[in-house]
Amino acid sequence: MAFQPDVIAFDAVETLFSLSSLEPLLAAAGGEASTLDRWFRHLLGDGFALTAAGDYRPFSDVARAGLRAVLPHAHSHDLDAVMAGLTTLDAHSDSAPAMGRSVEGARVIVLTNGSVRSTQKLLERGGLDAFVEAVVSATDVKAWKPAVAPYLQAASVVGVPPERVALATAHPWDVHGAHRAGFTTGWCNRDQGSYPALFQTADVVGPQLLSVVEGLFSLGGLP
Repeated sequence: MAFQPDVIAFDAVETLFSLSSLEPLLAAAGGEASTLDRWFRHLLGDGFALTAAGDYRPFSDVARAGLRAVLPHAHSHDLDAVMAGLTTLDAHSDSAPAMGRSVEGARVIVLTNGSVRSTQKLLERGGLDAFVEAVVSATDVKAWKPAVAPYLQAASVVGVPPERVALATAHPWDVHGAHRAGFTTGWCNRDQGSYPALFQTADVVGPQLLSVVEGLFSLGGLP
């Protein structure tokens, strides 16, 4: 049976927006080339662990705690600079084309573990806000993706059943969670290598975000 998404939900950090602009700020705080990756993995792990335990802390709290963990000797003002840098992330070059293509055949939302306010500011800064109907945050349900609750909340906000929603993301764990919630999924590889075998596979895989969106529409036979 052909699938046609009524709604395409985009993840925010590392899907629409790159963390690479934080690298010089992390270096100024005493970080190394691997610090950005270690920090992001650390904060995700902590956020996921809190959710698994039935607890919740906002993205900004977990991000700052993660910075302190990977940069234990950094000055507070350097950590402040990195946190401020999270509000000025640059959009990936293919984000606007992908979202522009999405609105030709579907409604568009953003589903994020970050706050609604910070995500809306990033969308405005990147010129992407005009494509987006709503920003749905893990804060709404006090649980981080890939728990099922944020995905179901997103479907509820737009008033469509989960099976009519597609997720576009750069994170395999996000794909897995969305599948568990009943979404169709697209994984943007972004040169990350092979897909982890433990997670449910994405319905569509593409090297860039635009190719993922094209693939999602192709599932329904749209040109």
